[in-house]
Amino acid sequence: MPCLPEKIPCRRPVNPQNQNKVMGDKSPKATQKKSGQKNAKATSANQKKSAAAAAKSAAGKKK
Repeated sequence: MPCLPEKIPCRRPVNPQNQNKVMGDKSPKATQKKSGQKNAKATSANQKKSAAAAAKSAAGKKK
C-alpha cells in the first residue's frame, strides 16, 4: 500500500533482528526442570515403543 503525500507518512517496519527472540527463564532451577522433563518424555517414549514391540511379538506367538 503506497504512501500518499496528503496523509501521514508510513511508519518504517520494525526490524525483527533488533528484537530479543527468547525471553524465557534461564535460571538454573528452570534449566534443571526443563532437562528433567525432556528426559522423562524420552523415557516414556522408549517405554511405549518397547511395550508396542512386546505386544506385537506376543500377538504373533498366539497364532
